[in-house]
Amino acid sequence: MELFIISGYAALCIVTFTVFRIPLNRWTVPSASVGGLVLSFALIQVLNFYHPHSDTSRQYLTTRSLATDASMQSDDIPLAIEERNLVAWFPENSLLRLKHGSTAEVSFDSIPGKVFAGIVKNVIPASGTDQGWVRKASLDAAATGDERLIPVLIDITDRRYAWYASQIPDRSRAQAAIYSGDLHQLALVRKTLLRMSAWMNYLS
Repeated sequence: MELFIISGYAALCIVTFTVFRIPLNRWTVPSASVGGLVLSFALIQVLNFYHPHSDTSRQYLTTRSLATDASMQSDDIPLAIEERNLVAWFPENSLLRLKHGSTAEVSFDSIPGKVFAGIVKNVIPASGTDQGWVRKASLDAAATGDERLIPVLIDITDRRYAWYASQIPDRSRAQAAIYSGDLHQLALVRKTLLRMSAWMNYLS
């Protein structure tokens, strides 16, 4: 994400210098460079605070039982169903923006160029729960060496996702963004960056 912002600023500077015929000297080039670093850093910090992004996201396949007593079930009624859960990890300083019902978007590395809409379904699940996605997410968080990251369950509501869901294997990597109600004008920047990243998956 940071690379896209810096690259965009560099392209803007090149166009500005060319159109307005600004000379390239020891004053204009360093000024543009320093200004770009300051603006890019400030924009990244504001985006991460109000519209947090996670490049550590995975889809988990879990099985949920439909009945506690199998003897009460008919042969025509399934005893369990398979669920797909998208879990994204966010840094602790994003906690105040990770709210149930917030708008979210997800892009899978295995589906280049596609971004799916969703909502935040759960944040910081209670320890000791029997939900399969919690156990898997906890193991993966421990494997990354940073257990301070906050797991967030995202429900993908995009209708297009149903066609791709069965083709995405367990623990498939993804990126996710959550949009808060504050500074919604900057949400467009986050949406653009997420889509640029999704298109870059064609090259990876």
